[in-house]
Amino acid sequence: MSGTITLIAQTLETNSTNPVPSRQVTAEDIPALSELYFQAYASSPAAMSEEDAGKIIQGVFDGEYGPFLPDASPVVEDDDGQVIAAAIVLEQRKGDDLPTVPYLFELFTASSHRRRGLAEQLVREAMTKLYGQGYEEVCLRIAEDNSAALALYLTLDFNRWIPDNDDL
Repeated sequence: MSGTITLIAQTLETNSTNPVPSRQVTAEDIPALSELYFQAYASSPAAMSEEDAGKIIQGVFDGEYGPFLPDASPVVEDDDGQVIAAAIVLEQRKGDDLPTVPYLFELFTASSHRRRGLAEQLVREAMTKLYGQGYEEVCLRIAEDNSAALALYLTLDFNRWIPDNDDL
């Protein structure tokens, strides 16, 4: 079993148009996000039940993990209006071993829509929204052996966060 690493990056201002339209997440998306979240992790070692996935997504909206920032949490829908990708952002993740900056809680894409740049687009959108709200940085945590996620975040100028003694 591998550990996790915390990555941090500067938020950014971009004026580019997104190749795929997105919108802000809403509470009406909870069932679709729960299903997508479950499917995204169904084959992983950390697999959960559909019920657990639903509880986690509901917990995000309820602030269980930290103050939720829906306006910095974009989703992408397919042509039928089904949510196929999402970035979920918290103002700050509860916990004592993280930077005191916004936290990318989850980023997931339906398996049938992967390798199309949606994850990168959603992270860039979230970073731009955070920049517009005055936040200078954003962080996240990933499994240290998740090479695909690490490659994505390095492309977006995330770096490993090492806490100062003052941060502990």
